[in-house]
Amino acid sequence: MDHVEVDVVKGLKAIEQLKVDLLQAQCLFQRGTFSGSESEMLQGLADLVGISYLLIKRLGYDYARLDRLLLQRLEIWKNNDLVDFETQWGDLSLLLSYLAPEDQT
Repeated sequence: MDHVEVDVVKGLKAIEQLKVDLLQAQCLFQRGTFSGSESEMLQGLADLVGISYLLIKRLGYDYARLDRLLLQRLEIWKNNDLVDFETQWGDLSLLLSYLAPEDQT
């Protein structure tokens, strides 16, 4: 059997860097909203999503677990009608049908 060495320090450094990157992405999004910059807003949001996936992997979970939890959270938000997004615009139903079209009947 092959012996695999795990560099715990390197792993912790990566996790800490990703946490900093999350904050920077949020800052970029905020700056974009204040300045009205569509490119900054979209880049910040895309960075938040991408970094979240990288972070979940570094924490030892697989991407599918994050996907499943996201879908569960969206269903809860839809059922609780979070900030009237569902009743006013149907945003949560639209997002759920986009992310998991096979689950929508």
